[in-house]
Formats: sequence, structure tokens, C-alpha cells
Amino acid sequence: MTVINLNLDKKFDNVKLNREVVAGGKTYHLVFNDEMYQKIADLQIAEASLLDQLDKRKEEFVDKMNVTQRQEFMRDSLDKALKNLEESLDKILGKGEGQRLYKYYGESTYLLGRVAEELIKLNDQINGDQELNYERKKQAVRDHYTKGHGKKRG
Repeated sequence: MTVINLNLDKKFDNVKLNREVVAGGKTYHLVFNDEMYQKIADLQIAEASLLDQLDKRKEEFVDKMNVTQRQEFMRDSLDKALKNLEESLDKILGKGEGQRLYKYYGESTYLLGRVAEELIKLNDQINGDQELNYERKKQAVRDHYTKGHGKKRG
């Protein structure tokens, strides 16, 4: 009987989940594991829900609201977006960090959104890299067993 040694630690050594991220003059040490994946997914869901709500009221905004109502609607929408971003960044970076970054970036919801967008991109890149590495390894195993190793013994 042949013994096959498999060192999974060595196999997964190239998977790097830890990243240092600098935002607002501060360095964050983040781990892009399942917990981070969920926090970022929650951020995306909150923002998508807000956009969906805005889209549903688009016709009302154009056809039925007067100038004052439109201004109030836009203020409320911006406030909701800011609140979602601050709460999500607090979960991702630590309590109070959403507000701190908002102030650091000149009280710009747009720039705070860009910070969140970059974290989403990094999360996608890391998960994509892991998936790509896994697919390469699967292909290497397939290639090993299909190229010349399938000959009949005789």
C-alpha cells in the first residue's frame, strides 16, 4: 500500500487574507475572511436597497413633487446613504470610524462611498484570487491525471 502525504498547510500557504488598508490617515489591519465577506455583503445590500427605494419613487419625484418636496427628498436620501455608509464602515473598520472618515474626507458622502467601494473591490479581488488559485490547482490535478497517466498496464 502506498502512503500519500498531503500537507494542506503548504498547499494553502499562498492564500493571503490579511491586508493593511490606509484610509483617513489611519492604517487598518483587516482580515478578509467569512466575517468580513458578510459585513461587505451587508453594506452592498443596504446600498442596493436604498437605490431600489429611490428608483421606485423616481416617477413621483419627476411628476408629482414640487421643488420643496424634491429638496426634502434629496436631503433624506443623502442622509440615509450617509447613515448606511457610516454604520457599515463602523462594522468593517471599527466603532466610530465611519463618522471619523466622513469628517476626514471633508464631510463628503461621495468620498465615503468611494472608501466603501474600494473595500468592496479589495474583497472581490481577494475572493477572486482565491477562486482563481483553486481553479488552477484543480486544472493541474486534472492535467496530471489525464496526460499520459491513463495508459493501460499490461
